[in-house]
Amino acid sequence: MNTFLHQPRLAADDLFSALRMLFPQTQPTRSTTTAGVEVVSVLVASDRVRDVWDEWRGKHGETGWWPCVSGISPEGLTSGGCLHEGVDAAFLENMVAEVVRQDHDARAASIVLSSFLWTRDCLEEGELEEWMDEYDPDRLAPRLGPAIAEPLPGVSRWVPEDRNTLYRRDQRWLHFVPARGGYEVPALLPGLIMTGNGSTHYLHPADDAALLRRWHEQWGVELFFASGPRLELVVDRPPLDPRSAAQAATELTGYCEDTVDDARVAGDGMARSTVWSLWWD
Repeated sequence: MNTFLHQPRLAADDLFSALRMLFPQTQPTRSTTTAGVEVVSVLVASDRVRDVWDEWRGKHGETGWWPCVSGISPEGLTSGGCLHEGVDAAFLENMVAEVVRQDHDARAASIVLSSFLWTRDCLEEGELEEWMDEYDPDRLAPRLGPAIAEPLPGVSRWVPEDRNTLYRRDQRWLHFVPARGGYEVPALLPGLIMTGNGSTHYLHPADDAALLRRWHEQWGVELFFASGPRLELVVDRPPLDPRSAAQAATELTGYCEDTVDDARVAGDGMARSTVWSLWWD
């Protein structure tokens, strides 16, 4: 039967065996979601997890397993409840098919536009011009600093031991997911990323996938850490010139205004850095 689900090159048994040899002190585990997605997981020390993630990200082309760091345990990923309510094999197949076939640039633009229109509707009289300075990349770009030669160093908010509020401080789960890229992970593990807040609608996993795929193609953005309302992206080619940084900043604002509430600050800061760290309240 034809399927849109990704078939990894490396068998789960072989991945499991390799991780057992590499992490004898924290033996890996295998689990399967209610929709049939197999996940191989291992605990890694917080101060090592970025290096381990980088290594296995580099092997993704030969393994077909995407590494994702999280504070959510394998049991939390694969058990029933709110993370997987109503998500069976047929639902998963349809969702992954949507992610694979969708026009991700168009969907990403629609998501950002919807967020901006919602924000505009909350404006008071006389605030429209100021709003446009924040949300129109062409108007924002002249207000940003000049192009820079090198990316700004990214600051991880959720992974280092001294920077997080998750229940497990000294270790992080590294989950291996059978995916074409990090952008597919939100569809394969619904609920891993919980985007939205009390005043805006929650995004569909295909929405997250569209933005992640667009950003990957534009700026080399990769899914690194995901744990409920906390998300961290590694950026290989962050935008360094004002116009590109303005575009990234406005899209980040539209996606996560809880974190990126000032597009100008983001355009001169996080958008030009190697880590985008987001959080939904």
